[in-house]
Amino acid sequence: MSGKFRTYLQYLLCAILVLMIWCSTWQIYQVPKQRFNARKTKTHLLILTSWRSGSSFVGQLFNQNHDLFYLTEPAWHVWKKLPHAPPKLLHLPIRDLIRSIFLCDMSVFLPYFSQNKNISNVFMWKESRALCSPPACPESSIKDFLFRAQCNKKCGNVSLEKMEEACRNYSHVVVKTVRIFDLEVLYPLIKDPSLNLKIIHLVRDPRAVFSSREKVTFLGPDDATVSKAQNSKANISVVMEEICKAQEQNYKLALRKPQPFLKGRYVMVRYEDLVKSPVDHTRELYDYVGLTMTPMLESWIYNVTHELLLKEKKFSKNSMKVAQHWREKLNFSKVKEVQKLCQQEMEVFGYQLIESEREQKNMSLDLLLTKPDKLDFIR
Repeated sequence: MSGKFRTYLQYLLCAILVLMIWCSTWQIYQVPKQRFNARKTKTHLLILTSWRSGSSFVGQLFNQNHDLFYLTEPAWHVWKKLPHAPPKLLHLPIRDLIRSIFLCDMSVFLPYFSQNKNISNVFMWKESRALCSPPACPESSIKDFLFRAQCNKKCGNVSLEKMEEACRNYSHVVVKTVRIFDLEVLYPLIKDPSLNLKIIHLVRDPRAVFSSREKVTFLGPDDATVSKAQNSKANISVVMEEICKAQEQNYKLALRKPQPFLKGRYVMVRYEDLVKSPVDHTRELYDYVGLTMTPMLESWIYNVTHELLLKEKKFSKNSMKVAQHWREKLNFSKVKEVQKLCQQEMEVFGYQLIESEREQKNMSLDLLLTKPDKLDFIR
């Protein structure tokens, strides 16, 4: 059997598995409409980004709000279930998974679970304040999202049914994903008036993304999936090129070929702009999705971005230093490599190319070419 035929057969089997899972989850959508009465009044938000782009921080800006239900990266389950399938082939089951979550139908997770039906099987469930506090977890005394250990102890055995019940009590449902490479895949959700969906497209300087990726090891399986689709072994350069291409194409699709239904439903945010003025930019994002900033939340945002919350070590950092950290740590030869791989994306998003290590280390040199007074909305 030739290598080309084996590859074709493997892709065919992956396609069949994807279709089977997609069909099984589609059946879940055929539930009585009255089950989701609350959905008409909800606002849904999708944070669309890539790995190591500051999305955990952005997610927490919303997760801290007591009016919303937040989940981070449910698409992980699809990639975990079908690790050999090309990413683009997985877009449809991911989209339908997200749609079901927006409708507070958590039974969509069942095809991806091999164990019990508790929320402890949901990827990174402890990162959701809503799942660590009443009504999802009645035994929890958590008011603010600070104590993950307490959450793990008291809330891990909560059922998916209780998760559904809690989801329906919130005015906003927010999902973060790094595994959708094509904005157009989301068009059916954006056009669905019952979802009232808005998109935040988060981007970050690819040199910072590359530097951050060098420090982590858990991205190996994801790198292998992306690289294999390009007929390569796990290769960070291949992954970076694909990420940059996807970020650029999504933005061009939204801004240069705007569809009428995207009006008021898409915003591009540069991580670097956000951390320069986190309270002001978060207020704009809250206005965009119809949320209200409280003085307590403003205080939390300021403190967490100025390294003043000792109990929140995971997120409490000097955000400006984090944004510039790559300039101190990344070898200039790698900077040049990333700039070559991602030159078009950097030009589109306004990231200044550098020509020497001296420029890289000169912190007085601003590498953001544009400084929009407001976030980049489609109006």
